[in-house]
Amino acid sequence: MALEAGLDTLVSDLTILCGILYDLDVNAGDVGEPEGAHLADEVREALTELCGLGQASLSSAIEARRAAGQVFDAAQLRRSLAESQRQFQSLARSLFSNLLTYERISQLLRFGYEHRPWRGWVKSVRHGLEKCRPAVETAEDAYFQCWQEIAERLGAAPVSLNTTNIGQQITTEALASHAAAHEGVT
Repeated sequence: MALEAGLDTLVSDLTILCGILYDLDVNAGDVGEPEGAHLADEVREALTELCGLGQASLSSAIEARRAAGQVFDAAQLRRSLAESQRQFQSLARSLFSNLLTYERISQLLRFGYEHRPWRGWVKSVRHGLEKCRPAVETAEDAYFQCWQEIAERLGAAPVSLNTTNIGQQITTEALASHAAAHEGVT
């Protein structure tokens, strides 16, 4: 896979993840009654943070794709991709340690069971959260592919060697005259 194609895949995967998070944030914001608003507020705050991290990650990935374009800028590419992945890793850590924990899912289910009017909200949030896991895994794979392509491209880069012809000619001439001198001795 070419680097440009890998970056296109990464940008596409991050766009999908951001879309899932945005939809989830919008759906989690659809709260009709004040009872239980504390849990809804916690979820909404976490989702808003995740949306911000997702957008930052996507913006940096787009910048990395630009750096790999017609005027290849390896330093900018590495910086942008590293920043994108840093934001993405913050997103993934927050998602998996805050919203996709067994405790949080149990809390949501229990809340929906105890508060009948909130069941639709809980179902919507839970369904959206379940869609995040494979989207995150797909993006992780895309990051790996991008870094692998960068390593291969930079590892296969031609080596530039500057020499002077004068030094090589003298060496060649010196070896030739040395060889001629020894041939006459034998």
